[in-house]
Amino acid sequence: MTTSADVVIVGAGHAGGEVASRLRQNGFTGSIALLGTEPHPPYHRPPLSKTFLAGEVSVDQLLIRSAASLETAKISWPPSTQVEMIDRKAHRLHLASGSWLGYEKLVLATGGRPRRLTIRGSELGGLHYIRTIAEVKALRRDFLPDKRLIIIGGGYIGLEVAAVAIKSGLDVEIVEYAPRLLARVAGSDSPRG
Repeated sequence: MTTSADVVIVGAGHAGGEVASRLRQNGFTGSIALLGTEPHPPYHRPPLSKTFLAGEVSVDQLLIRSAASLETAKISWPPSTQVEMIDRKAHRLHLASGSWLGYEKLVLATGGRPRRLTIRGSELGGLHYIRTIAEVKALRRDFLPDKRLIIIGGGYIGLEVAAVAIKSGLDVEIVEYAPRLLARVAGSDSPRG
């Protein structure tokens, strides 16, 4: 990896990948570095909880752009790169590898993270989160018929995982704090008085 880039994008997810692609599509010829903590180039996350979990699509089918296409577009993409600190005055990033990366312009596109449980027992095995390819692969290994799965969260992702789990022969229970499923995104079926 170079020691500096004209544009550094922290976050190699959908947003970061789109920024890098749009810069090139709109004629930007300067250097671009796209940094992400995963070993995969930018990919679509919505299929993770359904078609990828079910084994219906491969990692390659999730990719927004392949590593080869990033290279062709002259977008530097060092896999599994963790940014530990931003030195705004010096226009540089400190990386987990111990090296520094300078920048002219910085884009932060780190996305969201699931809220981690911090209760007693949360450090035990069998607890999974769904945010990355690696996390879904780990969950998939535990999808065994006649096993029990408790899903915390009755939103779209939780319901998609439940559907795949039921098709896989698991006994599923959903725990939701709201009075009904999808409460934050869908209206109730009864009129308000």
